[in-house]
Amino acid sequence: MKKIIATTMTCSMLAGAGVTLSGCSLMFWKKKEDPTVVPFSTIPSGSYQSFVKNWDDKEQPVLCALIRSSGEWNYWFQPAAVMRQKNALAPSSEYFETRQLMLATRIIQAPDSIERGQIFTAEKVTMKGGVLKLDYRFVRPASGATYQIKDFLLVEIPKERYTTGPVQFVENGRKVCEISR
Repeated sequence: MKKIIATTMTCSMLAGAGVTLSGCSLMFWKKKEDPTVVPFSTIPSGSYQSFVKNWDDKEQPVLCALIRSSGEWNYWFQPAAVMRQKNALAPSSEYFETRQLMLATRIIQAPDSIERGQIFTAEKVTMKGGVLKLDYRFVRPASGATYQIKDFLLVEIPKERYTTGPVQFVENGRKVCEISR
């Protein structure tokens, strides 16, 4: 009987110690969350049947925008309806109630299929000192194509706390655009 009690006590103490240690690991060794980091996701350029409006790329090589409503979407994008395409022309009005989009676009030599997903890569979005900033990488295609296209990076962020202050677009470590709002 003493052996059963001793075994039960030992197992109970080991289980209690395990629970305590696992609880401590959650508290003491957890990496602190960076309050300047903004959650984001990248929207592939083929998600909507639309293309970016024309602009003078000689005067402004990178066109940047913050899109917070359907009206702003319609200002920056033109619909490109084609037969048998199932994608929407634009996000719905309800979409913009909780989200906004950061747009960076360039006119570039057409990439080949391997390069296609590697032209623009969003690295991080931060909010520091009232400035919303998108850091991204741009790699110029080397496909050898004889024609150009408008390609873009479209990044979705929440609308809630990120609605005031300037917006900066940083390409390969260099600020290429700033929008005052």
